[in-house]
Amino acid sequence: MTTPVVGDQALVLSGHPLQRCGGWALTLLAGRDDAGSVSAADIEDVAERVIDDVVAAATAAKDSPTYDWWKVLFALYPNSKPTHAKRPRESAVLRESVAELFAPDDPRSPLLPCTFCSRWCGTLWSKSVLPMFESIRALNTLPPGVAGWPICRACRVALWALPYAAWVTAGSATVLTCDDPAVERDFAMKNVQRSGRIRQLGFVSLPAGRGPEAVVLQALREHAGDAGGATTLWAFKNDNQEPWLHTASTRLGVARFLRAVRANPDCHRGWAMLKKMMRRRDGSGALVLDGSTAAARLLFDREGHQGERLPAKLMELARDPDALFQHTLLDWRALCRLYLEVMYDMETARLRPAASLLADWIAKEGTRGRFNEFRQAVTSPYNLSKLLMTASARLFLDGGKQEPVNHQFAQLCTDGPQGWRVRGQLYFDVMAELINRGVQVGKPGSEELSEADDADQRPGTDDDEDGYA
Repeated sequence: MTTPVVGDQALVLSGHPLQRCGGWALTLLAGRDDAGSVSAADIEDVAERVIDDVVAAATAAKDSPTYDWWKVLFALYPNSKPTHAKRPRESAVLRESVAELFAPDDPRSPLLPCTFCSRWCGTLWSKSVLPMFESIRALNTLPPGVAGWPICRACRVALWALPYAAWVTAGSATVLTCDDPAVERDFAMKNVQRSGRIRQLGFVSLPAGRGPEAVVLQALREHAGDAGGATTLWAFKNDNQEPWLHTASTRLGVARFLRAVRANPDCHRGWAMLKKMMRRRDGSGALVLDGSTAAARLLFDREGHQGERLPAKLMELARDPDALFQHTLLDWRALCRLYLEVMYDMETARLRPAASLLADWIAKEGTRGRFNEFRQAVTSPYNLSKLLMTASARLFLDGGKQEPVNHQFAQLCTDGPQGWRVRGQLYFDVMAELINRGVQVGKPGSEELSEADDADQRPGTDDDEDGYA
């Protein structure tokens, strides 16, 4: 039988999210720029490092920072030799069994193509050492007569280097795939640095409230090309109780949107204020959710959830405009408009006639009754349609000059995501018209932003101090 040749590369990145993340970890730990330059000697060196770290974590005292790395390993490789409850506590003994995981193939073993990279190999692995793989008892997922998945040595090392380049917690891990390799590499590099802190100082050394979404946005803004940048985060838990997998994705336009936000002063301030308002603390004042992470999550479409989270959140926060400063309302209008223009190529200027008509109608009354009526109607396509016709008729009877808006009705009053997006932008446009006419909507002036609120919008910011996105 002829053995197919995969190529001269010692490491090949596949399309599998876990192997791909592990491959980036192996590449970075070896000090290489790309997977194609990883040598067999590099794989040997990284394997030794992984073995040393695994043994140190598995034999550490439970009250030591190093034990936190064992929690990471336990979440990914339950029932493996270094995570089993009955594992030996002597380093020399445990090291021998861990080293066996990464030993070269037995030359007497029958050869099969590697599950990930198709390189021919003779080692079979099962669920105890493979994260997110079914038990070998699920025989229908394996070739006939094969008691495990064939994994070449490079991929075996990569799969155990995975936690170095993943966003890990004590019970789960998150990896990234992106159509731009530079974004994947940057995400992996940030996490290699983060995992080093965990191994040395434990989870308590990490900034509170951070999440991987903010790291992804930073990488997209700095590295994604104009034609690329769609990403997927794969978050998973692999223990023996209730393993799960969740995905969240960004769209191609997100990288362009982030750069446009940075370049536009109004959107820049609007994004910074959004982060500030979404930051969460507990009753004692301790940070629970970082504002950069909370805002970044709005740009991810989560599996099983409706999208458009950014416009929805802006409108939700602005439902009581009198609790906000006028400058914030204007900045959020600019931010929402930019999102719709970049992500959907929407011509938001087409809303001007309807916004002007409604502002005219509201401004003619000295009380807040008409404005409150508009606030209620804008959430419903039917009610907004009625209100537009009422306002148009009232202005006509009063002899006011008005522009025709009948061509807007179909779009403004459509059910579904598109109609909702347009109505949300109309809400901010009407408030902006009223503010510009001197009508009291929102608190006069603007709210001050601290350096911490604004710092991560500036290039070159220290991630550990100010956040990622």
